[in-house]
Amino acid sequence: MKLHHLRLTGIGPFAGTVEIDFAALGAGGMFLLEGPTGSGKSTILDAIVYALYSHVAGSDASGDRIRSQFAAPTEPSVVDLVFETASGIYRVRRQPEFQRPKLRGTGTTKEQAKAVLWRIGSPQLIESVIADTAGNAPGLEAIATRIDEVGREIQRAVGLSRDQFTQTVLLPQNEFARFLRAGTGERQAVLQRVFGTETYAAVEKQLEEMRKQAKREVDAAHQTLSTALARFTEATALEDEQVRALEDHAGALRLEPLAALAEEHVEAVTTRADEADAAAQKAGTAEQVARTAAEAATAARQRIDRRRELDALAQRLEQERPALEAARTSLQRDETARPVLDVLRRRDTAATQVAAAVEALAERASTTPAQHSDLVDLLEGEEADENLASAADEATAAAGSLTALAELETGLPAREQALQARRETLDAAKTALTELTEQLGARPAQRAEQATARDAARQDAAALGDARLALHAAQERQQATTAAVEQEKQVAVLREQATKALRSAQEAATTEAELRRRRFAGIAAELAVDLADGEACPVCGAVEHPHPAGAAEDAVSPEQVEAAEKQRRTAETAQARAEQDHALAGQELTRLREAAGDLTPETAKSAVDTAHAQVEAARRAEQSAAQLEQALTAFDEETARLTRRKETGALDVERGSTALTAAADALETDRTTIIEARGEDESIAARRRAHTARARAATALREALRTRTQAEQRNAELAQEAEQSLASSGLATAEAVRAAVLPAEERTRLQKQVQARAVEESRLSDGMAEEGIAAADASEEARAQAQAAVDAAAETLTAAQAAARDAAGHAARLRGIAERSTAARAALETASEQVRTVSETAGITVRVADLATGRSSDGERVQLSTYVLMWRLDAVIEAANARLALFSGSDLELLRDTGARGAKKTGLDLLVLDRRTDQRRVPETLSGGETFFVSLALALGLADIVMGEAGGVQMETLFIDEGFGSLDPETLETVVREIGRLAESGRVIGIVSHVGDMKAQIAEQIHVRRGADARSSLTVTA
Repeated sequence: MKLHHLRLTGIGPFAGTVEIDFAALGAGGMFLLEGPTGSGKSTILDAIVYALYSHVAGSDASGDRIRSQFAAPTEPSVVDLVFETASGIYRVRRQPEFQRPKLRGTGTTKEQAKAVLWRIGSPQLIESVIADTAGNAPGLEAIATRIDEVGREIQRAVGLSRDQFTQTVLLPQNEFARFLRAGTGERQAVLQRVFGTETYAAVEKQLEEMRKQAKREVDAAHQTLSTALARFTEATALEDEQVRALEDHAGALRLEPLAALAEEHVEAVTTRADEADAAAQKAGTAEQVARTAAEAATAARQRIDRRRELDALAQRLEQERPALEAARTSLQRDETARPVLDVLRRRDTAATQVAAAVEALAERASTTPAQHSDLVDLLEGEEADENLASAADEATAAAGSLTALAELETGLPAREQALQARRETLDAAKTALTELTEQLGARPAQRAEQATARDAARQDAAALGDARLALHAAQERQQATTAAVEQEKQVAVLREQATKALRSAQEAATTEAELRRRRFAGIAAELAVDLADGEACPVCGAVEHPHPAGAAEDAVSPEQVEAAEKQRRTAETAQARAEQDHALAGQELTRLREAAGDLTPETAKSAVDTAHAQVEAARRAEQSAAQLEQALTAFDEETARLTRRKETGALDVERGSTALTAAADALETDRTTIIEARGEDESIAARRRAHTARARAATALREALRTRTQAEQRNAELAQEAEQSLASSGLATAEAVRAAVLPAEERTRLQKQVQARAVEESRLSDGMAEEGIAAADASEEARAQAQAAVDAAAETLTAAQAAARDAAGHAARLRGIAERSTAARAALETASEQVRTVSETAGITVRVADLATGRSSDGERVQLSTYVLMWRLDAVIEAANARLALFSGSDLELLRDTGARGAKKTGLDLLVLDRRTDQRRVPETLSGGETFFVSLALALGLADIVMGEAGGVQMETLFIDEGFGSLDPETLETVVREIGRLAESGRVIGIVSHVGDMKAQIAEQIHVRRGADARSSLTVTA
């Protein structure tokens, strides 16, 4: 990955826009990012990481610091980065969320964070893209516009996570010194985060769960085997000794002997069941023979009983024969007389109907109205029916011809009312048209009045912009006055802290001086420790040492002096920081007082309230102007609508007058026609009713006449039919016919009697035709012999059935035991196989889980995740030692501590081999300079390994943000020279430092300075 350009706006201490051209800075392979402590150097690194990962660089740094406190409240902060990877050239722009003042009212509202990622088409377009701040340059392709999408695309393009990026591209302040001195837990967490080895820890956890599950499965399989064995012994009904033999095999997991013994028991039970089945089959055959004999004896006795029953039936039928013949004769006479009686009855009914028809015709003639008496006269002629039909048709036609005129006459009143209503409607329309004309005449003056009010409101609303600016300025002054009060308190606190820090630094310097004095006083004893006979004294040169100096009880060691020196430097650093914080706080207080002017919090609040009131008044005027404008628009729309109504109303009045005249003329014409058509009648309806009444009278007379004629014809026909039926029946008179007809109940009784006799005769005939009945001996002696044979056969059958039931029950019990034993043996075999399979699988699982979780009794008990990290750490140490050999002149070498630190074996602890003394030192004993280049070598080694494992990702830009100030000039020169070698390999190295000696060694520089107002500025020397 290579950085091309960075642009910041409102980020950290940079209030405005600053730009860094990394392409120009990297021309020499190395550049310096320098500036005083707290000036904003780390902010540049934070901005790079924020642009890529939406988070700052340091693991313990807050993301809130990305937005500048000096940024205008309404303006967003922006980070714009152009970078290049193997997959292409990209531009990313991020805007962190911030609170801005509300456009209306007081308070703030949140502006959400934003992000956009573009792809740049070719390297030739980079300069034009950088110059385009709006993101519209040719060759830019937006590939992501949502924060989550941008994150995924950058992760794909860079190939590193944020943690890996900050460990390989940005080496933040104190991160690797802390990593060097960290405990096992903290170092393990860092390595897991960088190398992504959480998977191995998850594998450990999964294997542990699998080990527990395997144990549960083994226990469950054993329990299943015990249950299956218990069910087998219960199903097979074994003796106690046999049960114990099976349980012994199962308890010792002798599964094959267990299966063989179970098979023997099942075979024995099956053999007994087969024998019982054979005995039951034999008993069943004997039962069937006895049943056949019993059925034959019973059938013989039943034939004798059947013959005796049929003989009794034949005797009874013979006795009932005379009564049967009498019944048949009565039924035959009834059948002959019944049709004749029906004809006689219909003849009598027809005669009655003739008399009724004659009477009805006379009644109809007498009730015919006098004005239609001529219709009654028509009854006397031979063609009476045709004459009456003609009279009815003529009257109906006359009534029909008046139908249309009758309807016209009926509608005259409604038409007169409608005509009157139309006159009234026309009058109302004329009145409304007059009023509408007057209303439109008054509207121009009304509109002018509303327009004047709107213009006045607009003039008042024009002051809203100035009022808002005044309010914003008043609020800033109020905030400044309030902040100044709090800042005064903070200045006082920081002044006290600076005083305490000064006292602490003075005390540390005094302690160090005292320890140095005491060490110099006892230096002779320290030198005497290394004296040996025959070797020259480093002070006097003598080879004999008769009285070497002894160490005093309060002798001071070099380590104590070094610790005091370190404590003194720490105290001085703390003092400088405290004084700087106090000075910065004082500068901020001065700025706040200048911003507040001569206002107090009370007067500032009053000014804000006044400005608020002015803004509200202007806003109300703005709202009023908008409302008046809407009202004026509505007024004009209403005027247009009224004008359209007037035009429509005038047209409606004209059309209504014409239509009213036409309707009145048509009504008068129809009224004249009706008067002419009704003649002497009072109305057309009355004339039509008279014609209709004559038609109904003619029709009624004709119907009565036709009814009489038809009745007379029917009567004559039935009289002739009755004479013929009586003659053909053989019955002399009508009275004889009536006497021969039976009552319904009697006829039914006799019919049933005859039918029952036929059924019994058929039953007798069918019974005698049955097999063996005609030859059967129906005597009492034969009946007694047959019954004795039935009783003997039944006794034999009962005994055979009992024997068959006992044999079948015994066989069923033994067969059930055999089947249950077979099923239980199958379940036992399944359980045995499950125990065998689960035990084999569980053994493998447990062994693998023990190895992964460090519980194995073989080899080192190291967890899988720790082993992987140890392997990764060894690779990092190897790469780091290659760097460290150059930094320290091969004096120091990193080692992984394979022993135990305290009482616990870790595998991830670090040691430093000091070849000057051949001692292994813990990192906490390293001096400041040693700590620097050991941690730097460790950081570079880790970067090499991470990039190699990330698929060979090439990081062409690298930042080192470590404590160069702890190095002496010679070591500093060595470190810079080694870093220069890194640059010669194609990388661009950015060194972040405030050490003055670095400026003389590196030409390309980024200078960061902090002004008196705590705002930072940036210049580039390239």
